Amino acid sequence: MDQIKSLALLVALFGSTELFATTVSVYNPAPFVRQGAIVEIPGEKILKSFGPDFIVYDTDGNSLIHQLTHDGKILVESNLPAQSTVIFSIEQGTPSVADTICIGQIRNDLQDDFTWENDRSGYRLYGPSYRKGGGNVAGYDIWTKSVDYPVLAQRYVDHCQHGVSYHKDYGNGMDCYTVGKTLGAGMNALAPEGEIAYPCAYESCEILDNGPLRTTAKITCYPEKIGTDREVVEERIISLDKGSWLNKTSVTYKGLSEKLPLVTGIVVHKQNQHGQVIDPQKRYVAYADLTDNPDNGNGVIYIGIVNAQAPESSTYEKYDEPLGDAVGQILNKTEIAPGEIYTYYWGSGWSKGGVRGVDDWTAKLARFHEELKYPLVVKF
Repeated sequence: MDQIKSLALLVALFGSTELFATTVSVYNPAPFVRQGAIVEIPGEKILKSFGPDFIVYDTDGNSLIHQLTHDGKILVESNLPAQSTVIFSIEQGTPSVADTICIGQIRNDLQDDFTWENDRSGYRLYGPSYRKGGGNVAGYDIWTKSVDYPVLAQRYVDHCQHGVSYHKDYGNGMDCYTVGKTLGAGMNALAPEGEIAYPCAYESCEILDNGPLRTTAKITCYPEKIGTDREVVEERIISLDKGSWLNKTSVTYKGLSEKLPLVTGIVVHKQNQHGQVIDPQKRYVAYADLTDNPDNGNGVIYIGIVNAQAPESSTYEKYDEPLGDAVGQILNKTEIAPGEIYTYYWGSGWSKGGVRGVDDWTAKLARFHEELKYPLVVKF
């Protein structure tokens, strides 16, 4: 009935049923509202009809920001009522220019950092010059944010060219998270015979999408000797959407000849040795990081991993001896076979950037897991 009403409204707005050939219905089967959801619409039919120049309208006739992705999808941001259908109409036209919210960049001016961000948080992964210079940091790094517009590029300019350290908060966030030779804020790694094979830096990075609603990158790591295999190459596709607290990451390994243990994890620091949360239903793991200098008023960084599929186990493993500030890691353990793709979600929030505490953070993670159970139904 809701869909019939929506179609009737389209007729009233646009005065022709010919428009229905270019309408898309999106059904939210979840028993809750999805605010600011990023909807993925298959783009083949639309691009064939209109080419790249088209406008997406809602049922009130408002034009919506959209994005074409590298893999042929059209992204639209929309509020989706619970267990209801929303209708979009698509017409030929020149779309308006949108502010870019999600953006990635490779910083050749500083150790080939690959950094990316959305309106919630920012992240860093070290590159080739860092590794060649003797660096050994493995995991994902976090850049806190308290504003909803891009800031990382300016932080690099200020830090590298003007001596304004990005380790200090000048009003929009900072880098106050320590990674070291750990999994950091949600890295994955193979673990043959129980020993984690930490991947240090990336060898190549290809930015596939760069806003306004999603940034995506393909990360290729250096060949490593893993078990009996001499050259195992890890490839990751990392994407981050507007409004999301979490990155989607899909991992595969080339050159792998047998099924091996795979871990994803979060480092636990001495500043908060009991800040970890392991969901008994294996939906997520979480940690409240008090930053590298809690006495500086840096706030709290909340980190989480949400499992698209339940891992075999989720445990906290304490180190025999501290590794710098690191005293252990929360580990999700599973296995990955040759040619298999493993997908999971990880990310962060900040006490100065919209997260009100541990309970609020774990509720966000649980809600995200619920959304995975109710995929949107898109029909032309």
